[in-house]
Amino acid sequence: MSDQQQRKHRGVFEKIPGSGVWWVRYHDAEGCRHREKVGSKGIAIKVAEKRRVEVREGKKLPELNRRAVTFGDLAGAALDYSEKNKRDFTNDKCRMRLPLTWWKERPADSLAPEEIEDKLASVQKWADATRNRVRALLSLTYRLAIRQGKLKDNPARLVQARPEHNVRQGFIDDTQYFRLAQA
Repeated sequence: MSDQQQRKHRGVFEKIPGSGVWWVRYHDAEGCRHREKVGSKGIAIKVAEKRRVEVREGKKLPELNRRAVTFGDLAGAALDYSEKNKRDFTNDKCRMRLPLTWWKERPADSLAPEEIEDKLASVQKWADATRNRVRALLSLTYRLAIRQGKLKDNPARLVQARPEHNVRQGFIDDTQYFRLAQA
């Protein structure tokens, strides 16, 4: 086969000359090289062209065409939303600190409900109400990401809320209130 014929079909090659088994080589949108064993030369030429079109359209290996969304990205967006739309933004900012230390660089879609539940339960100093507020903030974070089309699932939604027992311990009468106010 002459050099001119080989140039016509860029990315199509026979790994072992004379074997009759042809391969396809192409690069994705990120520049990573991929190879596929195809079969005959005619099929290899068609597959090579098809792969090039798919890469241009973002169909082939779409997960490589975009960077994985990390939990840190989602948390930043959720805190921005909280600052614009909620009065208790400072509370949300404080509540997000620990989850960010746990999962900041993790791909957001890799978190499982069991892992979230275990991490929330591992913090001994938190009351049940605090765990519930952090769980609600995590759920808000994932809901916003779903609304923006970044994710398809909300693992925090499946974490069971704990019952809160924040009942009043007693009442004071008017004389006790008056003495307390003077103090």
